[in-house]
Amino acid sequence: MDINDIAAKAAAKIDAARDTKVNAVKQAAASSVEVQEAAQLLAVAEQKYAKDYQTALRADWTESDLRGFGLDAPAKKAGGRPRGRKTTVESAAVAGGSE
Repeated sequence: MDINDIAAKAAAKIDAARDTKVNAVKQAAASSVEVQEAAQLLAVAEQKYAKDYQTALRADWTESDLRGFGLDAPAKKAGGRPRGRKTTVESAAVAGGSE
């Protein structure tokens, strides 16, 4: 056997192994992107469900009624405008009244 033939076979084997490793990383990266996209879609869907669930409660349905229809309470509360802090207002009134 020629030395160049041996070197060429060795290089081909290394190239094949490298290609296999690179393809495995590419597949894992593609799957990771799919998971991230699915997580974003899930977060949006959960937020919408929480808002719709709150709308149903405001429409005079009870949580018991909704459970009876097979609707579980959302895992996360619907976002919205934060409530005012009464303690700050009350503290200011108390502090102002003690002068």
